[in-house]
This record gives sequence, C-alpha cells and structure tokens, in this order.
Amino acid sequence: MNWYKVKTKEERDSYTYVGASTETAEVIAERAARGEYIRLDELLYMDRGDIKEWAEWDKSLVPTVYINPANILSFVQFKGDPRVVSRK
Repeated sequence: MNWYKVKTKEERDSYTYVGASTETAEVIAERAARGEYIRLDELLYMDRGDIKEWAEWDKSLVPTVYINPANILSFVQFKGDPRVVSRK
C-alpha cells in the first residue's frame, strides 16, 4: 500500500485526508487529471500532531473516501505507513 496526504478545498473550507491506496503517485495524478475520483482507504486522522485510527473519530463510517479531483490542491506520499514512520 502507498500512503498519501491529500489537501482539498471545498467551498469555504479546506480538508486534509490521510489514507492508503494501491495506486502509485503517478497513477493518482494521471487519474485526477482525467477527472476521475481518487479513493483512499484505511483513513486516519491527525489530532494535535498524533495520527489516529478513523474509528477513534467516527465508528459509524467505513474508513474510505472518494475525493473529487476538482477539489484537490495537493497530495504527497508518505514514505510508509504514517502510524509507523517517524515524522522526525
């Protein structure tokens, strides 16, 4: 799995999603350029710098998101699972 941080702008708010995809960064960029939604699985969230499991935020939702490519400002790939890879 490849792990990404995707920043989006939706109306007046911006959001950051952290999740995994089997797609490479190049494939995600190509799909977004074609207007295809981007799917991230195993969503995580950041709380004051700590990365936590999505279920700690909301147990009622499946930890998957489909992102409209028109809203993507940027995306970056983590070197590995952000729960494991040191940020320092």
